[in-house]
Amino acid sequence: MKTKKMYVDSRGGGMEEALCTTEKLGAESGLERKPLLHLRLLAEELFGMLRSIAGMVEAEYRVEYEGRNFSLRLRSDLKMTGEMRQQFLSASTSGENAAAKGIMGKIRIMIAEFMADDSSESALLDGLSLGLMNMASPSASDVGAGAFFWSMDKYRDEVKKKKNDGEDAAEAWDELEKSIVANIADDVSVRILGPRVEIIVSKAF
Repeated sequence: MKTKKMYVDSRGGGMEEALCTTEKLGAESGLERKPLLHLRLLAEELFGMLRSIAGMVEAEYRVEYEGRNFSLRLRSDLKMTGEMRQQFLSASTSGENAAAKGIMGKIRIMIAEFMADDSSESALLDGLSLGLMNMASPSASDVGAGAFFWSMDKYRDEVKKKKNDGEDAAEAWDELEKSIVANIADDVSVRILGPRVEIIVSKAF
């Protein structure tokens, strides 16, 4: 089953209604207080990434559910404006920039890297140690030209294998252990086809 489409934007429009709908759905599905809080936190983290994008970005949000299994889906046709691109680059080249930290922040930058059509910009994004993130993504030949798929579950497995191999991997593992999303969600996946970006947060309680 799934909810109707709800519309949210990067300035916060529609988010409170979407959060209330998500929380109400969890309660109707029999979630106790702590799982219900976790479900809302996951939705808040998802919306937080949308809020961090410069300019006005609109997205469709819906929840698919069966029993106590939930998938939170956020989908947008993302048009990379000059303002957005500059913000992505500023985040990537400053280690002190909070937007470039955390799993959701890195996913945001990873999306920008894939969608950037300027190789010099992609080179600047290397400062985020995205090589580790990209270990969890198949090649274009696997998912089709112009398409991209990433899974946090696969990324976690790859980082765990390499966490003793160097500072980058050790920091990535530490980041996963401290991440709200990584500790609560079963998986986070990113699907990109052309300008369409979909982020799916999955959790079975």
